[in-house]
Amino acid sequence: MEAEKKEIRVNDLVFEYPGDGEGIPGVLVLKGMDLTIPKGEFVAILGHNGSGKSTLAKHFNAILTPTSGEVTVCGINTKDEGRLFDIRQQVGMVFQNPDNQIVATIVEEDVAFALENLGVEPAEIRRRVDEALKEVDMYDYREHAPHQLSGGQKQRVAIAGILAMRPDFIVLDEPTAMLDPKGRQEVLKTIRRLNKDFGATVVLITHYMDEAVQADRVLVVDKGEVLLDNIPKAVFSQVELLKSVGLDVPQVTELVYELRAEGVPLPEDILTEDECFQALRDLLTQ
Repeated sequence: MEAEKKEIRVNDLVFEYPGDGEGIPGVLVLKGMDLTIPKGEFVAILGHNGSGKSTLAKHFNAILTPTSGEVTVCGINTKDEGRLFDIRQQVGMVFQNPDNQIVATIVEEDVAFALENLGVEPAEIRRRVDEALKEVDMYDYREHAPHQLSGGQKQRVAIAGILAMRPDFIVLDEPTAMLDPKGRQEVLKTIRRLNKDFGATVVLITHYMDEAVQADRVLVVDKGEVLLDNIPKAVFSQVELLKSVGLDVPQVTELVYELRAEGVPLPEDILTEDECFQALRDLLTQ
């Protein structure tokens, strides 16, 4: 049955923000997008500011609904207002600023907040909260005040609050944008672990190329359309195309691109320092 298929499906999605007043034209942001995100994938979505990537993300749990076309979550149409609760149990959202998502004065109470509102039994709440905090490596901080935590720790608490709801999909909208390098590293490690060790489906909206490299699949959004949709090696080998739409590529890929332009015969799909080292060593020992 379609309703049982664990995927987010986007069909000919068009979205237009309405104008500010009568007679003022709206702003067309998404222009006929098609894509499917099956359960278990780690998908990164890239795009410059204004490309439509965050608007797309907000369609995944019906914060926004299509102007035309449709988005379905596990077979449920996001325009079905009677099923909003079901959709949001399937798709959890984590945003840029963790301070905007933390509502309690103690970490474990914050993670329990949504479950309490749903009327989940206290013993089950306790179990889920402990499991979620352990999954994001924040269990030792369960009795701390959130305002005493670092930005990366706060974001991991926000992720734990989503995990406790047991969604099939976790959508993170630039969750590391406001963090320092250490906080970014903590959160990305958590995201990878959730996907690889616990089988969570992760959709990561980001503008950091080094984060996107770690995904199974990369979507590049430009001017409200899907420009590229492939594995990271295939996407980041398109250096000139990515630069033409205002995006960078990983530093190693940039180096290899410049070396190839000078005639050095290196593979064009190198993404990591280790791959670059190995390719250069092989070249020098030939």
